[in-house]
Amino acid sequence: MLAKMALRNIFRYKKRSFITSIAIALGLMFYILMNSLLMGWYGSTEQQYIDYEVASGRIVKKAWWADKDRMPLSESIEETDRITSLLEELGIAYTPRSEFAADLVFYKNPYPEDGVYHGRVLAIDPQRDAELFELADSIHNEHSRGEFLGEGNDGIVVGNALADKLNMEVGYPIRLQFTGKQGFEEVLDTRIIGIVKTGSHLFNLNGIFMSLDTADYYLGMDGAVTSYSIQLPPGGGGEKAMTLLEERLPEEYRIIGYEEIASDFMAMKQMEDSYVSLILFLVFVIAAVGVSNTMMMAIFERRREIGMLRAQGLTEGKIQILFFLEAGGIGAIGTLFGLSLGALLNIPLVNRGLNYAAMMGTNEEFVNFGSLVIDSHMKGIWSLTPFLVGGVMAVLVSSLAAYFPSHRMLRRSIPDNLRID
Repeated sequence: MLAKMALRNIFRYKKRSFITSIAIALGLMFYILMNSLLMGWYGSTEQQYIDYEVASGRIVKKAWWADKDRMPLSESIEETDRITSLLEELGIAYTPRSEFAADLVFYKNPYPEDGVYHGRVLAIDPQRDAELFELADSIHNEHSRGEFLGEGNDGIVVGNALADKLNMEVGYPIRLQFTGKQGFEEVLDTRIIGIVKTGSHLFNLNGIFMSLDTADYYLGMDGAVTSYSIQLPPGGGGEKAMTLLEERLPEEYRIIGYEEIASDFMAMKQMEDSYVSLILFLVFVIAAVGVSNTMMMAIFERRREIGMLRAQGLTEGKIQILFFLEAGGIGAIGTLFGLSLGALLNIPLVNRGLNYAAMMGTNEEFVNFGSLVIDSHMKGIWSLTPFLVGGVMAVLVSSLAAYFPSHRMLRRSIPDNLRID
């Protein structure tokens, strides 16, 4: 009986109920779409880090990580035999890498003009690196050209966006000026053997790659490297291997995970999460304020009706349930519209995405924030969580919004409710 009465009352004030439901629906729709886009962005950016830079983590010297922006070669890992033996014993896949700062010097002819580019060179073991990362496979991309690194080859490979920026082509000469491990200035005259377009925008924009044996020779590393990237075995074996590795790793080393390596991305992710939470909070505010105002007007207009129901023996608890059902019904209608609109509009976001670079009048494939480079073409994803959380909370908040106006009316005596003002 109460449910039937609540349903009739919802459509008794059609315009008022419709406006409130639409406000809830629009707020819920924006929450779903924003969550879809940001979760899609998180997933694609995180995958870039995992596929090209992080894997399961990285072993570095504590002193090197503390001064990582300067990339000090003096704090390299020299006990490579000890580290590799430990990793092989624990069944952990690995690849050594070295990073160092260098100036790329180029001259007019074949370049359009003389210039210097300050960059970071990443030296890799081409064979081992390909077992953990997708960098080597990027040479097969239709937008890549030339060849990839190999042992004994002192050429360099650069990202395609960097090549476009500096007007580089395969075969062009280039001079690298850098400081070796012993502090001496070194010069390497070499050439560009490959230009790659990877799945990492950061590598495309800033990537300069060299084979590890070449870097070892010219930097005077004597076999030392700046880090070991590791890939843990899948399942529970990976957790056990990580625990044993942390226990047996020498004190001066540490394992850094994805969150620390991608700290700039994680900071932006937290900021964007706050925006999504704010949108969800606004949905609740809309639901609470909108439904509360609607119910307040409805209850005031039906005060004599409430008095009659109370006079006929309907308890205050049942009357409150009646208004809870009515308010929850308005919230449910708005939620149903919002979830439907959100699902329909999310289809093109998932299939085609949103190219906000085109919206800003550019055709760039990425947006450069310095140490963080993200895809300018965002695609949404399907996730059940925002539908469940947003839907359930919108109905719940709408229902509870009826408490205060109904409680206030029920505090009045029955004669006061029946009295004609």
